[in-house]
Amino acid sequence: MELVEKRPENLPPDYSRVETISFASPADGCQVKVDIHSPSKNMGKAFPLVIGPHPISWSAQDDYHGGMPGLMREYHRGYYGLPDKYQVIVALPHGHEHREQYTSLAGPGQIADMAYLIDGLVEFGYTVDKERVYACGLSMGAQEALVLAGKHPARIAATCVFNPIVDLAAWYEDLANMDVPEIKEYDTASRIANEVGGLPGDVPELYAERSANQYIEGLSQVPTLMFWSEMDFIVPRQISHHAILLYRMVKLVGLTCPIAEYNHTEIHGQIEMDQLTRWQLHEWCDYELALRWLLNHKKEQ
Repeated sequence: MELVEKRPENLPPDYSRVETISFASPADGCQVKVDIHSPSKNMGKAFPLVIGPHPISWSAQDDYHGGMPGLMREYHRGYYGLPDKYQVIVALPHGHEHREQYTSLAGPGQIADMAYLIDGLVEFGYTVDKERVYACGLSMGAQEALVLAGKHPARIAATCVFNPIVDLAAWYEDLANMDVPEIKEYDTASRIANEVGGLPGDVPELYAERSANQYIEGLSQVPTLMFWSEMDFIVPRQISHHAILLYRMVKLVGLTCPIAEYNHTEIHGQIEMDQLTRWQLHEWCDYELALRWLLNHKKEQ
């Protein structure tokens, strides 16, 4: 599958400040890195914080600038320029993985690192508005944003996710059984098993702790907006195992739980979608739209 490079050549200047910080993970003491993009004029002001874990196989830099090289930019717009435009701090973890690069998969270390940022950024000279801390991500990043919110509902004011992985074991099985050359070439199923520490049938508890469907009580307390597609090619079964399943599980806690879902697939005049289009549907993500929604929420401390 060939993805066409369509990034604009003349992007407007990005006045946001960027710094890569490093700290010892509270989970295991290993050194982890996070890219911090912040407004150009800090001046000690307390800013909202958006914690944005990246998709699998992408770097934090890829996620900021609009996806991996070769991705058609209209499907993923990135955070480029948004920290300065919306006066927010955007923290993009490089990832806390042990065996596979860019494959943290909501592991305990990754979640602990992201939670640390809420209080820990002050040590690096940033002042965070603790009532306005958000989680946002695409695909694996969505998985991690949901797990973070579900495990720390008192700290997260709202979360917005795109095409989330909700049941990690189900996603592994789908990828392992998908007879598509491009999927086999990436060998993502094997990378998942290697990073998690075994197959779902052998270590189900390790897959469960990385799955948002295990944190329903916490997620029922956090305003959540999920964008998904029934035509998603990379994370299929969004209705039965991922976004819609999660939505229904949260609503069982209470009909007034602040969760909403939106099917972003546009099929007007198009009955059948080819493989490339369905691939791109998974990569569709609008972080600016997410920011506009997130910033309407505030967590009373």
